[in-house]
Amino acid sequence: MVAIDFESAVVATDDCVTTTIDGEIVLLNNETGRYQGLSGVGPDIWERIQEPTEPVDIVSALVGEYDVERDRVANDVERFLKTLAAEQLIKVDASPTP
Repeated sequence: MVAIDFESAVVATDDCVTTTIDGEIVLLNNETGRYQGLSGVGPDIWERIQEPTEPVDIVSALVGEYDVERDRVANDVERFLKTLAAEQLIKVDASPTP
């Protein structure tokens, strides 16, 4: 499984097609033919990673937007990004964003 460092840059790949159905984002990886559905805060995170961003910035934004503990958000974001990376829906760059 891909390691997610909170200083790494993550960005959505160009190899997927997205559509929204009843408030849920459905992603199709053109390379693998596999689908992934995003609901809850998932679409919010997906929107944030359309440009390279660091997971720590995602966590900070979500903590500011939702009434949730930072540690819980950090764990959830890390798990979510690992799932997207395993499905080849994001790229992870170990060098931080400028």
